[in-house]
Amino acid sequence: MKAESLRISKVFASGGDIHYILPYFQREYAWEKQNWKTLFNDVIAVYESYSPTNEPEHFMGSLVVINDGTRNGTVPAFKLVDGQQRLTTISLVFCALRKLTEELKPNLRVKIQKLLINPEEDGLLRYKLLPTAKYGDRDVYLALLEETTGPLPKNDSKIPEAFKFFYDELEKRIEAGDLELEKLFVVLNNCLQVVFIDLNQDERPYEIFESLNYKGKTLSQADLVRNYIAMKLPESRQGYIFENHWAVVEDLLQEKRTVGRSRLGELTAFLRHYLAFRTGILVNEGHVYARFRDRIEKEFKTSSSFEDEVATLKRFSEYYNKLLRPTHEKDSIIRFYLERLNVLEVSTAYPFLLAAYEALSQGLISQSDFITGLQILENYIVRRYIVGEPTNYTNKMFPVLWKEITPNNFVITLRQAIINKNYPPDHRIRQATLSEQLYDKRSESRAKLSLVLESINRHLSSKEKKGGYTVLDGEPTIEHIMPQTLDAGWKEELGTNWEQTYIDFLNTIGNLTLVTQEWNSELSNSAYILKKQKLAIHALQLNNSYFSQSIPSWDEHAIRNRAEWTATQILEIWASLGTSTSIPANSTRPVKLTIVGQPFTVSSWRDVAYYTAIAINELVDNFDKIAEQYPAYFDKSAFKHASRQLPNGWWLYVNLSAASVKSFCRNLLNSAGISEDEWAVEESV
Repeated sequence: MKAESLRISKVFASGGDIHYILPYFQREYAWEKQNWKTLFNDVIAVYESYSPTNEPEHFMGSLVVINDGTRNGTVPAFKLVDGQQRLTTISLVFCALRKLTEELKPNLRVKIQKLLINPEEDGLLRYKLLPTAKYGDRDVYLALLEETTGPLPKNDSKIPEAFKFFYDELEKRIEAGDLELEKLFVVLNNCLQVVFIDLNQDERPYEIFESLNYKGKTLSQADLVRNYIAMKLPESRQGYIFENHWAVVEDLLQEKRTVGRSRLGELTAFLRHYLAFRTGILVNEGHVYARFRDRIEKEFKTSSSFEDEVATLKRFSEYYNKLLRPTHEKDSIIRFYLERLNVLEVSTAYPFLLAAYEALSQGLISQSDFITGLQILENYIVRRYIVGEPTNYTNKMFPVLWKEITPNNFVITLRQAIINKNYPPDHRIRQATLSEQLYDKRSESRAKLSLVLESINRHLSSKEKKGGYTVLDGEPTIEHIMPQTLDAGWKEELGTNWEQTYIDFLNTIGNLTLVTQEWNSELSNSAYILKKQKLAIHALQLNNSYFSQSIPSWDEHAIRNRAEWTATQILEIWASLGTSTSIPANSTRPVKLTIVGQPFTVSSWRDVAYYTAIAINELVDNFDKIAEQYPAYFDKSAFKHASRQLPNGWWLYVNLSAASVKSFCRNLLNSAGISEDEWAVEESV
């Protein structure tokens, strides 16, 4: 390894020929406005302190290259292992400056041109630097370099936005008389410097690449994996493997799009779930690259076996793309159930679904078995949602579930495995519809609830044997029959115990239904008698079949009755898969709560709710705002009964069932921005 400090002018060969080749692992241009502003402000600061007798030095970071000989016998070539983001950005600054000198300083324009182009060369060798082709970076960069007339190519590249930022900032200061063109050119050329690290061909550049810390946009886990794959492959095979396999993976699964509540980029999320399928462990989000590398080093000793693994990744990425975007699935029935599973946020099940898709692809299970498997998963997820079970259990369960499956007896073994994985029995469903607070303000939570209510509507229509079912003519919204804000009339409607009824039943499914936003606004806080009249003639069977009955008032008794009716529909749609042979949930009690690594000894579910609230208060700065979102649980004065005071002065209502506590804690964690994986309760018989 050889390292030296070079001025930017020297990096671009002081106007002579040079060519930087980007290895296949390089990502797209990823710098954003904050990165551009940082660089620009640094340049301006250097400019303001510059004089002919004082040239301040400003280090931009490092460039890591591998000397790759010459092209056409005279052009020095370097593989750019790290630094393409800053080198592309400084090239865009020169492009912007060149455009501004077009009429004002033609001689300066010629000097700038020599830092961007090798004028005597043809083809790609004409350009000193080429961005990758990802997201159209290369197309728009070449259009800027060649100053083509007309609009730039339309794509997802950030390069046009970066160019416009620098052009606008420079133009504004030049017009104000704050920048002098020749002086700025000298500052860019002579004052900006990099540490130029030239590696030997036999060094392991990916080990240096993964350890670099630089002033720019942090590499994602997927970026590191891409780099590792390229450096692991023989150079003679890199082109073929990347163009035929890895490029397909990156095209299908783009890191700029995210997956579920994890907010991980698609490619990183895929690699994490693929590793979980292979190893049975869902690794920490920040350890995806390290675990990927460790597995490859341990299990794939030859280049050919490693190439086969990259080809396998391509195949599995196609499955994963269908999981994320069911429209890519050709079978309409599979597509229907995948869409429903996406609403239910089953990314925790992706390791198992990858295994099932592979078994389907290899002919180990039939298409009808695969569909039945999706129905079983929906049954499991919906029932766990109804009773308020947290997702951290399924994070550990799904990666190892396939080990319990016999492909030639897929449906039976899957059903047997699922019913022993904390599968909620019928009596818990009935209890939960009476007590579980299913509604909260998060859009994904409302989408799940809408799916359950829409399914009930469809089920009721099928029982009428009308050959179809009614759907809403607008976006579905959740309507509270007993409204979220009670006026005097509603308090009278609910009776003397109105406060407790409000706390216990406001957000339970017995008090919720489905309408359009227009109807939701129209019904609002209307009196029950008016709501009943409208719902009795509503187009959805969910509403008209129930509210056309004689229901004289809407109080605790009425809400309980509708909850029991709803539970009956749910149990008909998602009927029990069987009886668990594991220890029943109601024979256990909580003994330990752990939240973000902090343990609490507990002896009841009330303790769990209490200490969860205490822990969250210690972890966030906006607890008061969070508490105000849950008036049924928090108050500044004591509830009439069954409440405990937190150290911060808030009172917490704790007269809750185990299922209600789990739901309450889950909602509290989400409001605080804490992953459910950071919350765990140990139970004992």
